[in-house]
Amino acid sequence: MTDRSAISDVFTVADEILKTAKREGLRLTPMQLVKLAYIAHGWSLAIMGRPLFSEPVEAWKYGPVIPALYHATKHHGRNPIPSELIDEEAESPLTERVRSFLEDFVKKYGRLSGVALSSLTHRHGTPWHQVYRKGVGNIPIDDARIAAHYKQKLDEYRNSAS
Repeated sequence: MTDRSAISDVFTVADEILKTAKREGLRLTPMQLVKLAYIAHGWSLAIMGRPLFSEPVEAWKYGPVIPALYHATKHHGRNPIPSELIDEEAESPLTERVRSFLEDFVKKYGRLSGVALSSLTHRHGTPWHQVYRKGVGNIPIDDARIAAHYKQKLDEYRNSAS
């Protein structure tokens, strides 16, 4: 689909989401961060034609998960990720286009609760809904499926706006 060598890792993307959220006065829980990273990845595939990160996405019982990000943040439980862990001074390796995209994205989705974000990813027809099978864990959700879903959402939005 795209040259994956130029793609960021999920932790760089998550850090940018956290920095933007902090500037917006938001504190994100691990659940919010994982769901935001996944949804941003989908919109990036649709809008920019490129994935945001190279790590795999999997269908788990409670929705799509990026396992690496989940395991790195789960120790915070339902608590917000402490803002002191977010280094706003660190130079971001992301392009200006991606940083701008993530800033707009967080302004639109960042105030949604983890439950609200999760419900967006569980709806009928979503990539998670298409691949998840009860009792079967860690089912990969490929970028092509995610891209097709978010391109359809983008087309629906554009058609309703015209």
